[in-house]
Amino acid sequence: MTLLMTTFAGARARAADDPIALARAGTAAIEARRFGDALAAFTKAAEMQPSDASLCFGAGVAAFMLGKNEVAQARFECALARNPAFLPAAMWLADLHYRAGRLADAISIYETAQQRSPKPRDLQPQLDLWRKELALQSRFRDAHSEHFVVLFEAAADEPLAADVITRLETAYRRIVSTVGVTPSERITAVIYSRGQFNDITRLADWSAAAYDGRIHVPADEASREPGELDRILSHEFVHALVAQVGGRTVPAWINEGLATVLEPAGSGDVEALARPGDRRAFSRLPGSFVGLSRHDAELAYASSAHAVRRLIERRGVEALVALLEDLGQGAPFGRAFQQRLAMRYEDFSASVARDSF
Repeated sequence: MTLLMTTFAGARARAADDPIALARAGTAAIEARRFGDALAAFTKAAEMQPSDASLCFGAGVAAFMLGKNEVAQARFECALARNPAFLPAAMWLADLHYRAGRLADAISIYETAQQRSPKPRDLQPQLDLWRKELALQSRFRDAHSEHFVVLFEAAADEPLAADVITRLETAYRRIVSTVGVTPSERITAVIYSRGQFNDITRLADWSAAAYDGRIHVPADEASREPGELDRILSHEFVHALVAQVGGRTVPAWINEGLATVLEPAGSGDVEALARPGDRRAFSRLPGSFVGLSRHDAELAYASSAHAVRRLIERRGVEALVALLEDLGQGAPFGRAFQQRLAMRYEDFSASVARDSF
């Protein structure tokens, strides 16, 4: 038995010193959405193989999914330093800059990638869209508060921008007090015309706003009655908070459900849109609600809000925040869910379908 254990220990040690084995482990971890393990494996492999751009790229993807933006940027830049023609690293790095509002940097990286790409025309639509957005935002003005920056186009919109900032700060105080965590950086919101919003986000017509690293709000929604504006801004602020705490691995049902539950009026009206029988499809909710029809989106939001509210009632918001923090550190979802909420996710999903939680 001692000899067998020694042999296994030696095999593990050799694997830990083998960049090929580490790269395979990192790839398997990404496929299994164990991004913390993937980041550790690819980072170590990249240190051992300083000429391999793919290892830096793997670490960058893992860091990106964990919401570790500075680490992801450094890893993608490492990949491009090792191989300037490594197109996937350029595209992910450009997307990272775009989400942070650094449009000029995103465009510059894409332009260089296009020059090196064997299929340059494939990159042209994205370049055209970003150039159009940059030209638009070059005309924008900005308003600042302690926690937010709001961009708007016309001087006539300045009172609206000031109102949006005031309402965002109100949402900030209420929600931070409820969940007990604060954003690590200032959040940007952009006010568009409805046409601009549709062109830039390309979301379904039922979308009232969006968050992709910045909050996007069409002016017609921002000009609606105050209660609706408060709801929209609160909802999108929660998405920003979830992204900063939990990274990009948080399931859509938690993200959307928590954002709905923490709206000023709560989630009762939204939950009422789904009959108890509709919640039987909870376990089959998609990873993103973006492509859903209006009807299916209403049911998805209702089911998600119901599930999150029941979790909070039973375990407390602190447990849910702890789950988000675990995900941000790279913990696998199933393990983190069971540890923080004291039940298996599969059992919880079944209880939601039965409405017996």
